[in-house]
Amino acid sequence: MYARLIPTPFGPLYAEASDRGLTSVRLLVLAEGFPEREHPLLERLAARVERYFRGEPEMFLDLPLDYGDLPPARAALYERVRQVPFGQTTSYGALARELGLSARWVGAGMRSCPFFLVVPAQRVIHADGRLGGFMGAEGLKLRLLVHEGLEAGRFR
Repeated sequence: MYARLIPTPFGPLYAEASDRGLTSVRLLVLAEGFPEREHPLLERLAARVERYFRGEPEMFLDLPLDYGDLPPARAALYERVRQVPFGQTTSYGALARELGLSARWVGAGMRSCPFFLVVPAQRVIHADGRLGGFMGAEGLKLRLLVHEGLEAGRFR
């Protein structure tokens, strides 16, 4: 297993990878005690995160993810969310209809997504413009969407 801390304006990310792909990308409040072991994939992720926070449209699509023991439906959800373009949103309900899932199931899957930014959960909102949950950090979700060029006033 490989791991790396990646600085962001919102705090450090702790990214882990196997030889098959990223296994998790988490936003940390405190980064002490997280061991690092370098890997080229983590170097590529760090460069992409830096570009994203410079305001460049970044989708992270060429970075492989290692879904491990996640159910196939959850992996399919994450792969679909990865396709939502920078600066755009989709709804929990739209994803549910497209994937044959319930909106509640989509919401639960997004809340537990282990791939911060790489699977852009911030781009999934309610159809009526409410932001919905975001790891208990709805303010961060709004800041990321505004960073991507969306108007804060369109969200409730």
